[in-house]
Amino acid sequence: MLIPRLGVSLMAAAGDRTLHAFQAATTEVDVMPSIKRHLGFTTDFLLRLHLAVLMSALTPMVASAQNPEAVPRAIPLPDTGGANFAVTDTLTGRSGPADYDFLVGTWRFTFQARRRDGSFAPPFTGHWVFTRKQTGDQGVLIEDHWRPDDAASTWDAGTWTYRVYNPARKIWEMQGVNTNLGAWQPGLMWSAGADRLLIEWYGPMLVRFRYFAIEPDKFLWRADATFDRGATWVRDYWTMEVHRVSR
Repeated sequence: MLIPRLGVSLMAAAGDRTLHAFQAATTEVDVMPSIKRHLGFTTDFLLRLHLAVLMSALTPMVASAQNPEAVPRAIPLPDTGGANFAVTDTLTGRSGPADYDFLVGTWRFTFQARRRDGSFAPPFTGHWVFTRKQTGDQGVLIEDHWRPDDAASTWDAGTWTYRVYNPARKIWEMQGVNTNLGAWQPGLMWSAGADRLLIEWYGPMLVRFRYFAIEPDKFLWRADATFDRGATWVRDYWTMEVHRVSR
């Protein structure tokens, strides 16, 4: 709780508006002693008044500090339903070795995250590069690099993912790793009609993804997150609009 420890620093942070309001309230009472006596003003009342004025100025500042910037939904999606599929579909989901070929190339994306309280964070842009490795017909391996645009970081920073087709299970297996975190993120990928589905573990958080509205030069991407092993989901926890830069 911030209020019991306000002190001089928060008074200064509140700015001139707080100080002027505080001084005005004090002066108005002190220069009218007869009214003060008539209304029965006490030292306790004056203290309460001064604190009320102070709190009226500080409350917006404290609320702003406790609530990060929230913005409207930035990614144009057809609904608010989220990725919305059962993660147990991994038991029956199937895919082919060419089902993710559409991703090969370089893409530009706009990404937006959603907080657990449902509010949206400001979007940002980045680039996503997919390479299908030349294995000489000895399996299918796709490497991709997802990187927010940031002139202060090197190109190779970001998230790297390795996606390999498992012909015995007829499903894709994957491992991702973020260069900042250094922790592997295992997952599975398969097809559902024209859409591509994916689940991935980020430590205790499980995320389900849907690639959809797939066209040669663009697609949409949405992800739901659960922090209680699927009991509840934050829908559209992450969303992206992706456009091709090159093949």
